[in-house]
Amino acid sequence: MFFVEAHYHHSPKRAADQVRYIAHREEGLRDGERRDLYGIGPRYRAFRGDERAIRKALVEDARSLRNPVYFRFILTVDNRTAQRFTRLDGRLTERVLRDAVEKTFRGAARPVQGVFAVHQHGGELRAAHPHAHVLLSPRLQNGKPTHLSRTRIASVRERWETEVLRGLERQERRLEHARNERTPVQALTPARVSDRVPQIDRVAARNWRQPLGPMGLFFLRTNKVRRLARLGGRWLDGLVRPGQRWTAMSRNPERAARGMTFRLATVLAPQAIREALWALRGLRGLGLRYR
Repeated sequence: MFFVEAHYHHSPKRAADQVRYIAHREEGLRDGERRDLYGIGPRYRAFRGDERAIRKALVEDARSLRNPVYFRFILTVDNRTAQRFTRLDGRLTERVLRDAVEKTFRGAARPVQGVFAVHQHGGELRAAHPHAHVLLSPRLQNGKPTHLSRTRIASVRERWETEVLRGLERQERRLEHARNERTPVQALTPARVSDRVPQIDRVAARNWRQPLGPMGLFFLRTNKVRRLARLGGRWLDGLVRPGQRWTAMSRNPERAARGMTFRLATVLAPQAIREALWALRGLRGLGLRYR
């Protein structure tokens, strides 16, 4: 069960000191640090956490009132809910409690106005226990004196528990959804293996082939047309063969030069020597070495 503590007093000076207390004098603050102050109602929200302006407004609201009443609430959560808050970081915890305080007083005590601060510290022997300190102005938003009955205070307690649990569940769902988005889902069926040849192999085969130059491409196309048309003759071979030799020269000049030298030597040599050279040249294809 959530616990809501409600007190009241009639001193404007004490109210100003309480604002200073909930902003500074609590565990976990050092070297002049302060907690953020939030407003309840349009007037106190417009101060945007200005501590001096808030203290001044609380004192001025007590003027012309014969017996001003300052209500102070301490809104806490139970141990189970505090344990659930440990799954959130400090920023999300303060956001949940801040929204819960605003929605609680908007639904259970709409005309009130004042200031509150969110605390997340524990006690000497208690772990972090998020809670909120609320100080209400002695005047309502319409200028009338503030008065809260026991029934209204009980309604504040019930609404506080509802809003805290609702906001906490919303943040837990968001964390769970984000965790599921980061975790890859296992496939229900194994991946289908394609029987096609990967395209990368074809690309590698094309890259392995040596490109033809423009002259070689021209004579290659001419030779292909000649084969398709079944045209032959020494005169057409004489036109096609220079293009093939030119392509070989452009690909491997050293090998082409050796071939031309060998052919020239065989043409100038006698027939017997020429036949012997050609026979020896054929043995190279069998893997025999010769000098």
